[in-house]
Amino acid sequence: MEGEPNNENDGVVDEEILKILRDSLKMKITEDRKMPSKVRLNKALVSTISEFMSCYRLMGYDIDGNPINLSITNNKMEQSAIDNMFIQEFGKFMGSRATQ
Repeated sequence: MEGEPNNENDGVVDEEILKILRDSLKMKITEDRKMPSKVRLNKALVSTISEFMSCYRLMGYDIDGNPINLSITNNKMEQSAIDNMFIQEFGKFMGSRATQ
Protein backbone atom coordinates (compact mmCIF):
# COMPACT_ATOMS: atom_id res chain seq x y z
CA MET A 1 0.00 0.00 0.00
CA GLU A 2 1.03 3.55 -0.62
CA GLY A 3 2.42 5.65 2.27
CA GLU A 4 2.99 2.63 4.53
CA PRO A 5 6.44 1.36 5.56
CA ASN A 6 7.96 -1.47 3.52
CA ASN A 7 8.53 -3.62 6.59
CA GLU A 8 7.84 -3.54 10.29
CA ASN A 9 11.22 -2.02 11.24
CA ASP A 10 10.68 1.10 9.11
CA GLY A 11 7.67 2.17 11.17
CA VAL A 12 9.48 1.61 14.47
CA VAL A 13 12.57 3.55 13.37
CA ASP A 14 10.43 6.45 12.16
CA GLU A 15 8.63 6.65 15.51
CA GLU A 16 11.94 6.54 17.40
CA ILE A 17 13.37 9.30 15.25
CA LEU A 18 10.24 11.42 15.73
CA LYS A 19 10.44 10.93 19.50
CA ILE A 20 14.11 11.97 19.53
CA LEU A 21 13.32 15.04 17.43
CA ARG A 22 10.41 16.02 19.69
CA ASP A 23 12.55 15.65 22.81
CA SER A 24 15.39 17.72 21.35
CA LEU A 25 12.96 20.47 20.27
CA LYS A 26 11.46 20.55 23.79
CA MET A 27 14.95 20.91 25.26
CA LYS A 28 15.80 23.72 22.80
CA ILE A 29 12.61 25.61 23.63
CA THR A 30 13.30 25.23 27.36
CA GLU A 31 16.87 26.52 26.90
CA ASP A 32 15.64 29.51 24.89
CA ARG A 33 13.15 30.43 27.60
CA LYS A 34 15.88 30.29 30.26
CA MET A 35 18.13 32.62 28.24
CA PRO A 36 18.13 36.22 29.55
CA SER A 37 16.47 38.78 27.31
CA LYS A 38 19.75 40.66 26.78
CA VAL A 39 21.39 37.54 25.37
CA ARG A 40 18.39 36.89 23.12
CA LEU A 41 18.49 40.50 21.90
CA ASN A 42 22.22 40.26 21.14
CA LYS A 43 21.77 36.98 19.27
CA ALA A 44 18.89 38.42 17.24
CA LEU A 45 20.87 41.57 16.38
CA VAL A 46 24.00 39.66 15.43
CA SER A 47 22.18 37.20 13.20
CA THR A 48 20.12 39.91 11.48
CA ILE A 49 22.95 42.37 10.85
CA SER A 50 25.40 39.61 9.87
CA GLU A 51 23.17 38.72 6.93
CA PHE A 52 24.02 42.09 5.35
CA MET A 53 27.48 42.99 6.72
CA SER A 54 30.60 40.91 7.30
CA CYS A 55 32.07 43.20 9.97
CA TYR A 56 30.51 46.00 11.99
CA ARG A 57 30.32 47.79 15.31
CA LEU A 58 26.94 48.56 16.83
CA MET A 59 26.67 50.95 19.74
CA GLY A 60 23.50 52.17 21.36
CA TYR A 61 20.98 51.49 24.09
CA ASP A 62 18.28 48.86 24.52
CA ILE A 63 14.70 49.57 25.58
CA ASP A 64 15.66 49.54 29.27
CA GLY A 65 18.45 52.07 28.75
CA ASN A 66 21.28 49.55 29.07
CA PRO A 67 24.23 50.18 26.74
CA ILE A 68 24.81 47.82 23.81
CA ASN A 69 28.24 47.49 22.23
CA LEU A 70 28.61 44.74 19.63
CA SER A 71 31.73 44.43 17.51
CA ILE A 72 31.73 41.61 14.97
CA THR A 73 34.82 40.94 12.84
CA ASN A 74 36.32 37.89 11.17
CA ASN A 75 40.01 38.69 11.57
CA LYS A 76 42.47 41.15 13.13
CA MET A 77 42.65 43.35 10.02
CA GLU A 78 38.87 43.94 10.07
CA GLN A 79 39.06 44.63 13.83
CA SER A 80 41.78 47.25 13.26
CA ALA A 81 39.77 48.85 10.44
CA ILE A 82 36.64 49.05 12.62
CA ASP A 83 38.64 50.52 15.53
CA ASN A 84 40.29 53.14 13.28
CA MET A 85 36.98 54.12 11.71
CA PHE A 86 35.40 54.46 15.14
CA ILE A 87 38.24 56.69 16.39
CA GLN A 88 38.04 58.88 13.26
CA GLU A 89 34.27 59.29 13.44
CA PHE A 90 34.35 59.94 17.18
CA GLY A 91 37.05 62.58 16.62
CA LYS A 92 34.91 64.27 13.93
CA PHE A 93 31.92 64.24 16.25
CA MET A 94 33.84 65.71 19.18
CA GLY A 95 35.43 68.31 16.86
CA SER A 96 32.02 69.43 15.62
CA ARG A 97 30.75 69.70 19.21
CA ALA A 98 33.75 71.82 20.24
CA THR A 99 33.10 74.39 17.51
CA GLN A 100 29.43 74.91 18.39
